[in-house]
Amino acid sequence: MISEVQSEQASLYVLGLLPAEDARAFEAEMAENPELTTEVASLNNATLALARSAPALVVPPECRERVLTSVSAMKNNIIPLPQKSRFALIPWAIAACLAGLLGWQWNQYQASRTSLEQSVATQVQATRDQEALVIESQQKLAQAKQEQAQKLAAAEAVRADWETKFTEAKKQLAATETDRQGLMAKLTALENRNLLTEAKIALLGSLIKDRPKAVAVSVWDQEKQTGTLVVENLPALAKGRDYQLWVIDPNLKAPVSAGVFKVDAEGKVRINFKPDQAIQLPGKFAVTEEVEGGAAAPTMNKMVVIGG
Repeated sequence: MISEVQSEQASLYVLGLLPAEDARAFEAEMAENPELTTEVASLNNATLALARSAPALVVPPECRERVLTSVSAMKNNIIPLPQKSRFALIPWAIAACLAGLLGWQWNQYQASRTSLEQSVATQVQATRDQEALVIESQQKLAQAKQEQAQKLAAAEAVRADWETKFTEAKKQLAATETDRQGLMAKLTALENRNLLTEAKIALLGSLIKDRPKAVAVSVWDQEKQTGTLVVENLPALAKGRDYQLWVIDPNLKAPVSAGVFKVDAEGKVRINFKPDQAIQLPGKFAVTEEVEGGAAAPTMNKMVVIGG
């Protein structure tokens, strides 16, 4: 590789401006450096081309005649010019060539420098653009990761909520199944029961002289302590009066009230009743006429039907 000092020495050597001692040293260095030799040859060719490109000068006719006249006059008295004067203009020509060459090299250097700076600036801008794209991509990736994490957290919360609901539903389903099995067992037990054998049916006959056909039927369920009363042909009562049903248990000191009722215009009614206290043995059922709302004890002379 040729240094800047070697390049300057090559230019001076081609133009003949390098001192003799420096020229000999430069020639010795050229002999060992092929690149330097090539550089000198290139500069020499450029110098020759530059000299050849100079326009030719046309001598005016009068100058030609004047020169010929002077030559004829001095034909017999020629004074040879010193050897040095023959080349008096060479340094100026060489200097001009050197200046042109240096100017050309400077322009080439400036052009190369400008091109290099533009290339470096372009590469720097491209690098900055790439860095900006990388930073933007990293920011988008981080944002996408954050959004994905939020979505996963929300999905996990929904999953946990549904899992809790599913567990609770399973518990409720198990409890419902237990209740269903219990109800099925009770239903099976009820289906297996002979209700006619367990139910106690009592026929109540009329005690009313003008209503001998008045009748009542009582169906009693000892286990449930409830019953059903069906009445027909009982006279409708005046305002402020009610019929009251009584259950007579021989194990109890007094009849137990089972509620009050009224009959329709045809003397009919059907009611479900439940005594005020537990009945051990329903011996008889009776219906009395009482004040509206019922009485604490039956009015015996107002009894309308009785039976067991």
